[in-house]
Amino acid sequence: MISGQLQQWTDIIQGKFGLGEYICFETITTYEKNDWNETDYRFTTEWLPPGAAGRSEDESNPKGTAVIELNARTGGLNSVIFVGGKAPKHGMTFLTGEKEEVIRWVEQETGWTYGNQFIDAGPGDHTFSFQTAYKGIPVSPEGFIAVSLDEQKKLTFFSVYGRVPEQAEEPAFHLTAKTVEPLAKERLVFVEYPSAEEKKWLPLFMIDDVWVDHHTGEVIEEKREILTWKTAKNKKIKRKLVQMAPTDIEPDRLFQFPPHPDTKPITKKAYAKIREACTEFLQTYVPKESGDWALSGVKRANGMIEARLTNTRDISVVPRMWKLVLDKDSYQLANYQDSSWMIEPYEEFEKAARPVLSKEEAFEKLKPYVKVTPAYVFDGTAYQLRGKLDSHTAVHAVTGELIHF
Repeated sequence: MISGQLQQWTDIIQGKFGLGEYICFETITTYEKNDWNETDYRFTTEWLPPGAAGRSEDESNPKGTAVIELNARTGGLNSVIFVGGKAPKHGMTFLTGEKEEVIRWVEQETGWTYGNQFIDAGPGDHTFSFQTAYKGIPVSPEGFIAVSLDEQKKLTFFSVYGRVPEQAEEPAFHLTAKTVEPLAKERLVFVEYPSAEEKKWLPLFMIDDVWVDHHTGEVIEEKREILTWKTAKNKKIKRKLVQMAPTDIEPDRLFQFPPHPDTKPITKKAYAKIREACTEFLQTYVPKESGDWALSGVKRANGMIEARLTNTRDISVVPRMWKLVLDKDSYQLANYQDSSWMIEPYEEFEKAARPVLSKEEAFEKLKPYVKVTPAYVFDGTAYQLRGKLDSHTAVHAVTGELIHF
């Protein structure tokens, strides 16, 4: 039975988004760990459009179905999705549909201020895209806001995710492309890049982007461990179905706001067992590649443990990689996914030519396009000002041509 608070929210949603003729056929309460190792609590309602009797045989929602999610801690709006981009007849309609009007609405829904706590993002799949910020400077982990309107200026999609720091260290940003030039040269790498237009792999020199400590100018890289072994093994994994979704929680427990089990830290003893299981996996699937694979990204997610294995010698911009999923108690492998699905579209492409330019020659061409931009990065405790060393330009390793992304 739906609680009083949830029923009140359901009634508000129905009126606010023009769902008077819709049927609320499901309400869901869930919780999940977020990127800040905190717990998000969600209340989701699903609404069938007029004339629809239920889900399709394949369990998909019919066109026009509304899926609306609230933050159960604050009552704020998380997302609004109208399946197929079909808004209700009496749906939320903007007067002009111009950016300024949408920004005012987003400010009202989120409590954030444009230009301070959210700023413009690059072009995307939605009519308007923004990213989270602190005093106008981007933050990481990156948050986002997306809004889509139809031709009648009706809302068809809204989503907000992320956290905006209330306070952070605020020194003047002094890193420049000139001061990090030696580091930029170190980060210049040769990669093979797939060109859909030319149907071939391009040999390119690119900057391997990285965070830079604002105070010391030193690289801050993700922690990873190179795995080695001496013998092969034969422990083929029989993959199990893993439910990668937020955890259901009973409505009466929802408002007790219990911490999600995934927020529990991974101990050194547990990490050792995870490392052992990952090594055994490599001993079975790539037994001759000891020392070529790095373990990183170990975390709890969806009631399981995830770990990432990346080939350190791969020069493709789409490197060989595995995501492993382990049981949280036994640390036995339950499932794995490789990166072949990312590479398959390019398997028939012409192979990349061998480079002609030297690294030094390529860097001289690329140097004017190197950038270091400020961002506030969450280090697990607080937000620290850091620089993002990057370039949206590459150098063709044969022709010397500049390629802008």
